Amino acid sequence: MIVSEHKNSVNNSSIVLYSIFFIVIFISDDTFNFGTNGDFTYFIFKYLVYFFLTLYLLMNSNLRFLTVLTKSSLVFYMVVLSVLLTAFFNFDLSGGYVYQIWLFLLGFLIVNFFTPKQFVDVYIKYIYFLSVVSLIVFVIANISTDVFSIFPVQTNTADANVYNIGVCMVSANHENIRNMGIFREPGVYMIYLNLAIIFELFFKSEINKRNVFVFIITIFTTLSTAAFIALGTIFIAFLFTKSKTRASVKSKRFIIAMALIALGVVALSGELYSMVFDKIGKDNIADGSSLARGISVLANFNIFLDNFIFGVGIKDYPGSFGKYTLELTGFFMDVGNNTNTITTVLAVYGIFLGCFFIYMLISFAKRASNSILVRNLIFLVLIMFYSNEDLRYSLLSAMMLMWGLTSRKEIDV
Repeated sequence: MIVSEHKNSVNNSSIVLYSIFFIVIFISDDTFNFGTNGDFTYFIFKYLVYFFLTLYLLMNSNLRFLTVLTKSSLVFYMVVLSVLLTAFFNFDLSGGYVYQIWLFLLGFLIVNFFTPKQFVDVYIKYIYFLSVVSLIVFVIANISTDVFSIFPVQTNTADANVYNIGVCMVSANHENIRNMGIFREPGVYMIYLNLAIIFELFFKSEINKRNVFVFIITIFTTLSTAAFIALGTIFIAFLFTKSKTRASVKSKRFIIAMALIALGVVALSGELYSMVFDKIGKDNIADGSSLARGISVLANFNIFLDNFIFGVGIKDYPGSFGKYTLELTGFFMDVGNNTNTITTVLAVYGIFLGCFFIYMLISFAKRASNSILVRNLIFLVLIMFYSNEDLRYSLLSAMMLMWGLTSRKEIDV
């Protein structure tokens, strides 16, 4: 029997709330330190932190959302079953299945531990802090990176070197400095920033214009093409909102002004324009990021078609990806070049998890507005997020997917 949705009402102390979100944002596969850092010590530390966080949440949460069959719990268990079926039918004992299920469980526990208002408020505060710090660092780095030479240089799995400042990373490459914050690359940072703007514009009754302004400026400094397109789509969606509390005339004027200023800055700066938008018009295989995105989709989709039901599995995925990229391009591409989460989920896990994944994205988009047009635009933004980076092992992504299953009434803050 499916009962109505239940949300834990927990009066959590501020220190607990901020500590959990610190883990979600700072100790994440999305960051440089815990995602692509060549130092394995960080990964061991991450797993230990996740283990103790899971124990804490299990001992201090009302687990009714797991023990009573609701829409959320039903989807959660179907997701877990889909992952297990892929492992079983591919005779695959890879640890990645355990980690994938663990992330979904941890994400589910966290979203049921926070109230919706706490979730939005704490997330925005952390991203605002990171934005301010990274903007300061970005300005200094573009004047001279020598000042950061006192900090340790660390190398990621792609042999890229960065100065590790702790609360921000700075590329040791003295040319084309981009704002990556604490994350493994600017393309990941822009997802966190644009998500913060979505929360400000669509999930809060009063918009903090200072926050939105800082987030927009920070997005500019990532120099990410996808970031600009996603931001523009978010602005368009906001202009079509009808709620007087969210889309007051003053707020819409502010967004229009920000959009015009942004377009003006890009148009007047030839160098900025070429760095951000040249990739859209390029028709050449030499553009690494464009090639990776295109091949990610084609190779993954071909793998999916050949392994439609249960996917190719985690163990065989790297070899299959290389095989299909070789057939498509004439040279072998490492799976590290994969940048598309959605097609990767289809390729690795097959149609069942792929469908649940899309369903959870649609559910999240539906929470943004009662307007079908706005929902579709937000869904398009989410597709951009998941087409720009591989977020399978992102804890924030798992939280977003699970949080979207809660009701619109519960989320409205």
